[in-house]
Amino acid sequence: MRLSRTCSLLACALLWTAALPASASGGDSYQTNRFASEFQPANAELFASGNLGVVPGSYWRVYHYLAYQAARGRALTSQQVAALDLKTWHVSNSSEWAGVDPEKNNSETWVAARAPYAAQAGLPAVLPMDPHAETEDNETYLNCHSDAFRQAGVTMAARARLGAGGKPDAWFKLWLQGQDAVFSNCEERHHGPAANSPKRVVKLPRALPANAPDWLKDDHAYQSAAANFYARNFDLARTQFQEIARQPKSPWQALAPYLAARTLIRKAVLEFPLREQEPAAPARIAALAQARQELDALAPASVPARQMGSLVAARLNPAERLAALARALDKEPFGPDTPHMVSDYLLLMDKLLDTAPNSIVTAREPMTLWIASMQSGPVVRDLSQNQVKQLLEQRAGALDAVRKSWIKQPDPLWMAPLLTMAGANELSAAERKAAAAVPPTHPLYQTVQYHLARLALAEQHGERADQDLDRLLSAYGKQMSVATTNRFLALKMASAGTVDEFLKAAPRRPDPVERGEAIDAPEDHASGTDADFGTAVWRHLPMSELKVLLKHPLLPPGWKPMLQETIFTRAIIFNDEDTALGLLDAVASTRKSTAHLYQRYRKAASGAGRKLAGALILVNTPELQPSVVNQDDKARFWGCGTHEQPPLAAHMPVPAPRFLGAQRTAQAAREQETLLRLPLRTEFLAPVLLEWARIKPVDEEAPKALHFLVASTRMECPGGTAVPEEKQLRARYSREAYELTHKLYPASKWTKATKYYY
Repeated sequence: MRLSRTCSLLACALLWTAALPASASGGDSYQTNRFASEFQPANAELFASGNLGVVPGSYWRVYHYLAYQAARGRALTSQQVAALDLKTWHVSNSSEWAGVDPEKNNSETWVAARAPYAAQAGLPAVLPMDPHAETEDNETYLNCHSDAFRQAGVTMAARARLGAGGKPDAWFKLWLQGQDAVFSNCEERHHGPAANSPKRVVKLPRALPANAPDWLKDDHAYQSAAANFYARNFDLARTQFQEIARQPKSPWQALAPYLAARTLIRKAVLEFPLREQEPAAPARIAALAQARQELDALAPASVPARQMGSLVAARLNPAERLAALARALDKEPFGPDTPHMVSDYLLLMDKLLDTAPNSIVTAREPMTLWIASMQSGPVVRDLSQNQVKQLLEQRAGALDAVRKSWIKQPDPLWMAPLLTMAGANELSAAERKAAAAVPPTHPLYQTVQYHLARLALAEQHGERADQDLDRLLSAYGKQMSVATTNRFLALKMASAGTVDEFLKAAPRRPDPVERGEAIDAPEDHASGTDADFGTAVWRHLPMSELKVLLKHPLLPPGWKPMLQETIFTRAIIFNDEDTALGLLDAVASTRKSTAHLYQRYRKAASGAGRKLAGALILVNTPELQPSVVNQDDKARFWGCGTHEQPPLAAHMPVPAPRFLGAQRTAQAAREQETLLRLPLRTEFLAPVLLEWARIKPVDEEAPKALHFLVASTRMECPGGTAVPEEKQLRARYSREAYELTHKLYPASKWTKATKYYY
């Protein structure tokens, strides 16, 4: 669960101390897999009913909560899922934790409802307001909630009917002016340190004449207290609410004690904000403790007081409140308070995983331990040594805790996190036996079977994994979700014993949860294959197998041109003239302006002649790349660093397809190592082209090649370089090519276009 910068008052108060992980209960700015969402199932109702499929550790925690309940035999109904009101980054729109869009906080609804009454009362129209304010730390909080605007609308309609003939009168006009004054306090921007900022001035309802009706006097007292509340005059607002609570005839008497407690909460979090590394302020703790005492007294008869009391409890002792919520959610039936409790529970997990992760992954409460353990899988790539060490320690703690839970309660429930966390050869014989015995009717069956196959592949038992995958896909494939099918096909592609089976497992259907596609989506998405197919092809298949793939009838559509270009480029790099000659026409067919260079390669003498002709093709065609993939399954531009961002979810390396066997796998590894050791593209081409240009051949291709060589040294590696800058030769080659062009070919149009070197 990830809150936006603009959030409800108490949500901000709880979370000002730490940033939250993006892939917890929901997230923004996240990346996902088009074929198998890493963060949510496509059908939440089906998922919550127990049709879990494969539950990845990267799912937002709200879905792990649903999976846990289903695995415990407490599947949720469609009505209960609807009550949760699942969104992408919060759980319930009734929750104080939920982030709020200022454009949709009902101020515009209030303005629209007010308009006809204001016209009858002779008052001007008003514009929608921003119901937010800022603290001295420039933190934005929601000052006026939707409930305030809704309640004001209901009250306005009722008060308008009190006039003669049931129509607005002069007293109603005073009421509406008073309500306008209240809401004018909603927005207040802070403009600097407290010592230098002007004191905030409260805008109060105007004083009433002595003959005002009692109902207006009661409302005026309430409006004045609310105005002071929004203007942060908390002590005065609390006194006024307490006074209203002592007025038995006031329509606000029952609500006033709750609002009096709310003033303590706002004062605590705004006047005594919790900052990083700061001991808890006694004044803040005292205010929150008093508020909790008052809210607890109101809770039996007041749902808002119950909910607010839980927030205060979380603020005072988040670990204790998390444990209490876990126990309640694990044992109590789904009720009206459940959505709010789930929301609070997940947010507290976010907070404590950031501030005290070990307390979560070794929690005593089964639900908390299960959810946290599901997300304690393989270590994410590209972390610092300290981060990796911390994650490994957390994983070890979680693994130990899950094993103890399974020993204490040998339930299939614990097999899912145990297998999700397990690496090769980490399961005991008893654990393997128990995992294999999970019945097909269990909601976690497919999750367990997936990881058993994954571990079999990791432990070099590919044939056994392949047989199990065939059995699972045959028996349950029609009932599987698209994402689950695609996850099993990814394993099947690795376990395949033949190239035919490998290619049959490559095509994937898009996961329905992913609507649309990124603007810069990789080209292989158009061919219906996931990134793992490209990784397997480019990293694990040697040239001999790439050529077999190129002619195979099961090759996924769209892959043939990419394969042709990659094989051709690698053939030039490896000086494999026969392969390059065989692909000349295919690669040249879409390149009319450089078609003559491919014919030049055909006619060139074997050896040095073809090497030069190949260099001319490559310097004129920068899009031709050898498709290098490193050991972390990251794509590399020629000689550069990686250009793909690491995924937010944990990464499981793509294994070499089983059909290759040891010999061809080793050959692919040798070829890949050669490609990974290549210098930068320009540094690879420069020696051949510069040596040829120095003899000043009467050939327009010479200045043209030098021009492109210079140009290609600029912004050559969008993702950085694998070689330190001080060891790179491209700057020297760029200058040398520039000088040769101007010295040897001063009249060429390519020389005139070469104005700089880089």
